[in-house]
Amino acid sequence: MAKMGRPTKRNDETDADILDCLRLGMSRHSAAKYAKIDHETLSRWVKRDTTFARECDRAGAEFERGLVEAARDGVAKSPKIAIDMLERRCPSWNRDNQSQLASGRNTIAPALVIALMHAPEKLANAKPTQVIELQ
Repeated sequence: MAKMGRPTKRNDETDADILDCLRLGMSRHSAAKYAKIDHETLSRWVKRDTTFARECDRAGAEFERGLVEAARDGVAKSPKIAIDMLERRCPSWNRDNQSQLASGRNTIAPALVIALMHAPEKLANAKPTQVIELQ
């Protein structure tokens, strides 16, 4: 005998709505709300369907990539953006990673901030993969 129950809300349109929300940077919880499903339902779908799970992960990664590109482009205007990115991606750039996590403050070495603020103009305008000869 076939299993009886409520029909699924999952369809191509719902999947597309969820993926669009994730590409915009919404959390999975908020994407589920937008798609008019419970976040636990979305979690079940992701656990049961590895292809959909990868699509959700990819959509979130696309949003993150866009932010990284925007931040990287902003480095020429504000070296502090580079410092913030380094602190978040490479904990070794923090003087005291634990105190930053506890206080939410920037703890990068002041000497590095000063050095970046006084970087020559040609460094500020360099492309990320461009090698600059320092004299």
